[in-house]
Amino acid sequence: MFSSKMIRPFCAVAVFFVLLGWTPFLSAAEQAHDEQGQASKTAATIWTCSMHPQIQLPEPGQCPICFMDLIEVPRDADDSQRASLRQISFDERARKLAQVEVSPVIRGKGAVETRISGKVDYDETRIGTITAWVGGRIDKLYVDYTGDIVKNGQPLAEIYSPELLTAQAELIQAIAAVKNLHSSTLDIIKNTTVRTEQAAREKLRLLGLADKQIARIIERGTPADHITLTAPMSGIVINKTVQEGMYVKTGTMIYTIADLDHLWVNLEAYESDLQRIHVGQHVDFTVEAYPGRFFTGKVVFIDPQVNEQTRTIRVRLNAENKDGMLKPGMLVRAELTSGTSKDDYLLIPASAPLFTGKRAIAYVQLPGQEGVYEGREVVLGPRNGDFYQVKGGLKEGELVVSRGNFKIDSAIQIQARPSMMNPATFKKPEEEKFPPLFSSRLQLLNHSFITLSDAVHANDRQAFAKSLTDFRSKLHDLDGEGLPNKDKLAWKEMSMLLNSDVILASEADDRKELDRIYAAMAEHFHQVRTYFSLAGTMADAPYYPEVQAALAKLLTEYFSLQQLLAKDDVDGAGASEKKIAGLARKFLASLAKVEDARKKELINDLQEAAQTLATAQTLTEMRAAFFPLSKALSLAVSTFGAPASGPVYEQFCPMAFGNTGATWLAGSEEINNPYFGRKMLRCGEVRRQLK
Repeated sequence: MFSSKMIRPFCAVAVFFVLLGWTPFLSAAEQAHDEQGQASKTAATIWTCSMHPQIQLPEPGQCPICFMDLIEVPRDADDSQRASLRQISFDERARKLAQVEVSPVIRGKGAVETRISGKVDYDETRIGTITAWVGGRIDKLYVDYTGDIVKNGQPLAEIYSPELLTAQAELIQAIAAVKNLHSSTLDIIKNTTVRTEQAAREKLRLLGLADKQIARIIERGTPADHITLTAPMSGIVINKTVQEGMYVKTGTMIYTIADLDHLWVNLEAYESDLQRIHVGQHVDFTVEAYPGRFFTGKVVFIDPQVNEQTRTIRVRLNAENKDGMLKPGMLVRAELTSGTSKDDYLLIPASAPLFTGKRAIAYVQLPGQEGVYEGREVVLGPRNGDFYQVKGGLKEGELVVSRGNFKIDSAIQIQARPSMMNPATFKKPEEEKFPPLFSSRLQLLNHSFITLSDAVHANDRQAFAKSLTDFRSKLHDLDGEGLPNKDKLAWKEMSMLLNSDVILASEADDRKELDRIYAAMAEHFHQVRTYFSLAGTMADAPYYPEVQAALAKLLTEYFSLQQLLAKDDVDGAGASEKKIAGLARKFLASLAKVEDARKKELINDLQEAAQTLATAQTLTEMRAAFFPLSKALSLAVSTFGAPASGPVYEQFCPMAFGNTGATWLAGSEEINNPYFGRKMLRCGEVRRQLK
């Protein structure tokens, strides 16, 4: 046994070797395990630059671009475990450090109260100004202070005017002359005298005398020394510019009267609030003089110009003031309630989106996976208080990150994945074959985009709206199912961007905005064409309206026969066969003027199918004849297009005719097997979409 004196130096040597980093006492297995752990750690991390996240190296060093020290980043899960290129996982500790919080996407009215300030002012349409219509001297003021209340027709002032005195004398003399010539037989003198009297009356009227005042002058028969000025309206005297004894000239302002029963409320609204204000809207407002009491006004005017100093826009309300509680100059606080329509909107917290121009990024927590987040491009509507309306990209009930989203985006950016500031880039796969159904639908989408582009370049708004609807429908049909996960993730990212483009393009207000949106859309679709090897132009196929019309009728009856065979209806199928034979002859006759390399093949196949179908009696014979007919019509649709309304699918049953397999055409994706009928009605798969 060892003594304590012998153990002490042994331990000291062991510690020395440990400090030197040499562990000769570890077994070979332990060393191998340690090396394997170190290799796993190296494989589980990458080294990247915080300024250039595209730099990803397997070991530490410096960035070759900016020479900053690289930082260590855990390598995320591979693409086979990922639902999106923008997906990232945070453990509990990382979520606490980033202070991540999530909120559900809700549906609501989107009502919001907007507070705007302003002040009460006079109604300019209800202000009257009293001026001196003739020169003279103000000898008496009946209303001698500002703020006095006057009624319509109330005397305001008396004025002595030599001009008015002379005009009164002229009228009295003219009236006397008319009376003196009453018995005269000379019409010319009578007419002249009458016209003189009328001119004298009109002169007094133009000098400001009312008809009643003129009548009293005539009744009295003598000119009045002073003429009384009366109020033309009821209201408050808001300005008085003369005193008794003052001489005034023609046009001198004497009083200004305002009707305070109706007032204006001028509000100063910020540009961001204008989307919630419209003419005719009723607005509640308060004043400090009456706390808790609400007054109501109606929006009658929105200034077309912005105040460049305050960046506000004047909004005018009409307000009733019968009780006189409102005073011009009072400060006003208005509350505008908007978004209270019957329509519900998807709403997310205002802190959830990260903006990139008109587009925005929101991070969504994947269902049942706490700490796993996926970036989505969303299209937002107007802001409603603490919420934004969502037009596309999210669904009700999904959990969006309302706090810590910028930190999540930064973490994704460091991993060189698509983020707010780092758009997605795609590398074309090397000689990869895609599922036939996906490829056929993608080719249809490509043709739809070519039609859409033609409408944009032709500036045809009606054709653009139609082609945009068609593009949206075809894009919705492409879900990426059947693609390898790497390609499926790439398509999910591309289709997400294109969906946003469609929503924005459908709401474009003018040509300039449409051109900007279309430019982004064309760039996104160019990525699709590059990745999936699509042609950028559509082949110029000749158009034969007679052929398409005949094919449409034949195809309609063919779909009917397909459904009858799927139902095992031998009588109905027999009747349909006879119709198809006649329609096939008409279709073949329409091909007389067609010049196409596949014309001969199509005629031979269709004639053979029609002959076989004409001799079929039993359900088994009908199904055997249905296969060559299906092949012939598939060639016809591929050559001349599918004129029938709705999509056309080519479906396949691998077990038909002794497991040799057979195809047929259908108007929907639902499988109704015409070769087995009710025995195996759902046996089959959709191979491709022809239209």
